[in-house]
Amino acid sequence: MSETQSIGQRLRAAREERGITPEQAAYRSKVPLQLLYALESDDYRLLPDPAYLIRPLHDYARVLGMDPLAFEEEFRQRIRRQPSPSLAVIPPPEPPSPIPWTQILWTLGAIAVVLPLVFITLSLVSKRMGEQASAPPPPAPIVVPATSPSGGPEAPASPVTPAQPAPPTSPAQAAPTPPAAVAPPPGPAGTAAERLARRLLLAATAVEPTWMRVRADGGEEREVLLQKGQTVRFGAEKGFVVTIGNAGGVQLTLNGEPLPSLGASGQVVRDLAIPLGGVSSTPQGPPAATSAH
Repeated sequence: MSETQSIGQRLRAAREERGITPEQAAYRSKVPLQLLYALESDDYRLLPDPAYLIRPLHDYARVLGMDPLAFEEEFRQRIRRQPSPSLAVIPPPEPPSPIPWTQILWTLGAIAVVLPLVFITLSLVSKRMGEQASAPPPPAPIVVPATSPSGGPEAPASPVTPAQPAPPTSPAQAAPTPPAAVAPPPGPAGTAAERLARRLLLAATAVEPTWMRVRADGGEEREVLLQKGQTVRFGAEKGFVVTIGNAGGVQLTLNGEPLPSLGASGQVVRDLAIPLGGVSSTPQGPPAATSAH
């Protein structure tokens, strides 16, 4: 046999010279028929490790009367020099699927339409919130409980709503209503913050039961029903328009200075402008009053 032949070719030639079939050789050597074919064809790709064939190679060589050690040395050199290729087929990486340009254009168009709407909505909301935060609240009347002759505080006055009957024109017709709880201010002259916030401070002290309606700086009208001894205060920047149901039953002061008498008990004073004759803390003559009917 030629030395240029491979191990498998020499094994197959030796078997054929002896007239042995592959099945008979597998039976005599106890080598599985598939491994015998792998040895004769020099095909080791189906084996996880070609060195696994060393022992079957010894058994097959002994049956054929050949030197197992010589075959083993040559076999080891062969598997080191030509490692078996892997049967696993690695598929080539798939190219990334292209993004359709129509989808990109539609997305960009939607963003271009939505973004201006979002900015406009946010600017309108922020502007409205700023206007609401900067709008000053309407001036509210301040009711101060006065001390009764017996030393205890009088009941606070209750604001009169427009749905109530017309105000009384005399002490005999004034029907007291259950007073509502009104928080008193901190002191008869008001706090320093109130004096700084409003330039004019109108105070009304009831000497008889009376009804008042006051409009500060042309704003919302405030109505209040006072019992004897009670005091109410109003603040404004420019002035007040006052209507009183019992002119002789109330004493008015502007910035701490008393105003002249508005009329007799039971008279009604309508739409009285305060300050009298201009912005000043000094009164300038009594206003005109009408008699109650």
